Amino acid sequence: EQKIGQLFVPGFTGRELSAENRAVIESIQPGGFLLLQRNIESFDQTYSLTSRLREMSMIPPLLAIDHEGGRVDRLKHIFTNMPSMPELADCGMAHLRAGARIIAAELEATGFNINFAPVADLRLPGSFVGERCLAAEPAEVSRLASAFVEELSKRGIFTCTKHFPGLGGAIADPHFSLPRIERTKRQLQQES
Repeated sequence: EQKIGQLFVPGFTGRELSAENRAVIESIQPGGFLLLQRNIESFDQTYSLTSRLREMSMIPPLLAIDHEGGRVDRLKHIFTNMPSMPELADCGMAHLRAGARIIAAELEATGFNINFAPVADLRLPGSFVGERCLAAEPAEVSRLASAFVEELSKRGIFTCTKHFPGLGGAIADPHFSLPRIERTKRQLQQES
């Protein structure tokens, strides 16, 4: 039962753990937790929440968040707004690495150990996710994403690249409707 519980990484509403949340955590002992904007209020509150989640877990939990900068900056209420990774990448590798180091320091300070970032898809024209993609060419995406991952790793922060393959070709936001990617299998294979 404990190993099955570790397969789960749930989220929850609120900025504190309810009695129901605590009971579920104690019962299933999930492998980690995903916090979203709805869980973040202040530095002290966030650090207290991640600490409490860590204390309640029998094994060190994954404490995850989406923190890319730009539109997906879950810690913007605590720290200064972070430019998006593509904005930093467009300024050069040194800027991207500096931004990644700042993100890593913010995550470490607030108690997180995994970041669901970066977006490792292609920045294609008209894409709903284009403003979050590092570059238009696969080799460049790989180079920039690797640098981002390397900088976070230096601070002990795990990363989970996301939104690939092919979502960069979607025009519709999958949060609201089912997107159709108008690219052939061959195109997707060449772009991977």
